Amino acid sequence: MKSAFLIFTLTLFGHLALAGDPAAATTLPAGEPAARDGSVYELDSDWLDQNNKKLKLADLGDKVRVVVMGYTSCQYACPRLIADLIAIEKGIEGKEFAAEVGYSFISIDPENDTPEKLKKLEGQYKFTPGHWRILTGDEDGVLELAVALGMKYRKTTSMDFAHSNIITVLRCDGTIAHQQVGLETEKAKTYAAISAAVKAK
Repeated sequence: MKSAFLIFTLTLFGHLALAGDPAAATTLPAGEPAARDGSVYELDSDWLDQNNKKLKLADLGDKVRVVVMGYTSCQYACPRLIADLIAIEKGIEGKEFAAEVGYSFISIDPENDTPEKLKKLEGQYKFTPGHWRILTGDEDGVLELAVALGMKYRKTTSMDFAHSNIITVLRCDGTIAHQQVGLETEKAKTYAAISAAVKAK
């Protein structure tokens, strides 16, 4: 009887959590990054940034890079992930290595996220010029990168996705220094990983 009550209670609280946080209903668990022991920058896919400039992932290696994958029309998790990236940027503002850290929002919706939409996102959030690269690619490149980072996603409607909420710190060589999983989580380990990655440049 006690077990049945516990199951009922956990189920009830689970439904209440989903009802209170729409992002929770579309969150997929993070997977094991395929690039755990290798470099993301070895992937040879082609991408476009918010200025319609063509690039390879390796071009992100000019800085220690803090990366999140999402999509511009997301109404729930992605704005909070972007807010987390902005908070991380502000958290190291004024530190001597701040200019050596870059930030990237990489679209999982290449069908809809054109460079024009990425540029609009840049203006909406007033990203720091020179610090942010916002990318869109093709479906194969997106899937390949997502697998490398352990980021899961699936289309739920013509405009929406369920996806993992992961912020990844990449060293300049494209290896994974740290991953922050979840929304609005404690950032102390992320700051430490960024600092260590800059020192290792």
